[in-house]
Amino acid sequence: MQVIQGIENLDRSPPGVILTIGNFDGVHRGHQEIIRLALEKARRNGGTCVVFTFRPHPQTALKPGVHVQLLSTYDEKLELLSQLGVDMVIEQPFSREFSSIECEDFFNDIILHRLSAGSVIVGYDFSFGKERRGHLACLESLCKSTGVELTIVPPQRRDGEVVSSSRIRQHLLSGEIEEANHLLGRPFSYRGIVIKGERRGHQLGFPTANLKLDAKLTLPFGVYATIAIPQGIEPGPNPLIAQPREYFSVTNIGTRPTFQAEGELTIPALAETHLIGTTLDLYGNSLEVRFLKQLRHERRFSGMDELKRQIGLDIEAAQKLFRSS
Repeated sequence: MQVIQGIENLDRSPPGVILTIGNFDGVHRGHQEIIRLALEKARRNGGTCVVFTFRPHPQTALKPGVHVQLLSTYDEKLELLSQLGVDMVIEQPFSREFSSIECEDFFNDIILHRLSAGSVIVGYDFSFGKERRGHLACLESLCKSTGVELTIVPPQRRDGEVVSSSRIRQHLLSGEIEEANHLLGRPFSYRGIVIKGERRGHQLGFPTANLKLDAKLTLPFGVYATIAIPQGIEPGPNPLIAQPREYFSVTNIGTRPTFQAEGELTIPALAETHLIGTTLDLYGNSLEVRFLKQLRHERRFSGMDELKRQIGLDIEAAQKLFRSS
């Protein structure tokens, strides 16, 4: 997949552009259907499936200081689009200046002139241009007057629920991991380099691999049944049978309140993952943690003994879930 950083860096339009435009945060099942249709049309016509998306998320530029609860990092989004088979992604730097482009100018300059798109495929809630004034009626009129084929993809539903990034965020922020994963089409995950912690897990007999939570939506503080996927590490004694580098695990999201005095400043939240039944030195290595179900909320314990007993119960609950699924 070819990635172009900004439309101004596109030397020439690829042949037979089938274009779709959007944030595509999470690349969820709704996005996947839009891209599936674009790919199908591109393959049928011998054309090029092009995704026009943004970096950073428009809300980051329009509302400075507001933390956008991303479902996927920008690099993860590119990886997911590549896995779907997209030919080209134009990752447009989004700024206040770019946001001021009128919808007609966006259509004429980018869609017609720079990309020569013969077909545009967008979702039912698509809008574009300054203050998002370019709604579907405007796009339909512009496409009709210029001979560009337009396909509007209706909302995708799973068990009667419309698939959308906002709905997935609501599920995740409510600890409804299974529901969110159903709409995403895969487990929500964190990925990063394992950092050194305070070795509290080692003291308790449950060593953990720690990840910072500064790039994506932060799940509610609590304990989760997870799958851990280390990179660059030889399999230990307890890998999953089907995927020898995936490990059953439990993950705590939070600030370790048991080890903070009452009234003490809260430390930054971490994802602390314990790989069940195996010991691996993961410091400095990349780790992906996929979330399956919330087991309980984070709480303060009376001391290390009570916390240790609860961790044992958390592991038992996670193992029961793994066996049942």
